Amino acid sequence: MPPSDPGSRPAGAASTLLAIGDEKDFDSFRKFCRRRRDFRPGTMCFKAASYSALLDGNLPPVGTDRLVAFLFFPFEYWDRHIEPRNYKGVYANRSFQTKFVRFWKEAEKAVQGAYRSRRITYVNPPGRLAAVRDKEWVKSVASRAGVPVPRSYATRKVRDILAMLDGGHKLYVKVRCGSMGKGITCLEEGRWMTNFRFRKGKILSRKSDYGWTFVNVTGNTAFLRELLGQYILIEEAVDPLLVGGRKFDLRMYVYRDEVLYVYGRTHEARAITTNISQGARGEKKSFPKLLPQPQLKEAERHAVQTVRALGLCFAGVDMMLCSDGQTSRMLEVNAFPGFPRTRRYNLSRFLAARMMKEHAR
Repeated sequence: MPPSDPGSRPAGAASTLLAIGDEKDFDSFRKFCRRRRDFRPGTMCFKAASYSALLDGNLPPVGTDRLVAFLFFPFEYWDRHIEPRNYKGVYANRSFQTKFVRFWKEAEKAVQGAYRSRRITYVNPPGRLAAVRDKEWVKSVASRAGVPVPRSYATRKVRDILAMLDGGHKLYVKVRCGSMGKGITCLEEGRWMTNFRFRKGKILSRKSDYGWTFVNVTGNTAFLRELLGQYILIEEAVDPLLVGGRKFDLRMYVYRDEVLYVYGRTHEARAITTNISQGARGEKKSFPKLLPQPQLKEAERHAVQTVRALGLCFAGVDMMLCSDGQTSRMLEVNAFPGFPRTRRYNLSRFLAARMMKEHAR
């Protein structure tokens, strides 16, 4: 864990930023902690702590009246208690969400207990971090706020799905609290693809974040019946805009009412997902310039709407532009987005500067 500053309050500092994360989180927490030098004496104090320290009651002392907590993903807790390697069930079932909600209640209680005399605010509130893991909830909240999302289907009957496929629909069946493109099935007439495995009547999940390759299960109604009994959502596939014959989505990094950076990820037109972990390609920083600009601006506006509606301050919103060249759809929200490479966009530096500006008064 990076060393924290002493507990005493530097002259003139009005608040402290406390970053809580895990050392194995090299993609965001450790990147952000390297910006500790930006928190100059007299502006805002900087502290860092692990989730182990949080849950053990060993958080660092804070010498200011105000505390801003920036909570990163709890990798070690997740790997130990929610998705351990000896886990036998289907990936991202309901217990994942239940345990994640419980964790954030414990985390908030621990922060409040350690700093009772401080005025505490959160970059993203713990309760919202738990809720945003549920893709169906995210879509429903965003939709009520006027953000266009893929159409969802409530049916869990095999015959209804088969009838929709016969009628020309293309459907995605996703686990509700998954990530990294894991636990996805794409269904269309004559082509059923999944990155689950199915043996002896049971759905099997890999024990790694990687290697979730897609296999053909066309016509396997036993698999479909088992899948429909899981903690899933079913949605209509978006007809995507193509660039150079490739499909893509856009990860939009949003802070408050601003899209900071847009990262394009492309894959072959027939690919199931645009996740980097599924073989997609991260595009150059200039990629958004290839897109219809009014359509891009609309997508950015909806990304900001989404973050606001969810009660977050900072998040990564995945948007897909539609083939009509005008509209877009909000696909998913990641409250713990991996930070871009510094040479692309120095997100850590921006966040440090904005937080000092907002809270060092």
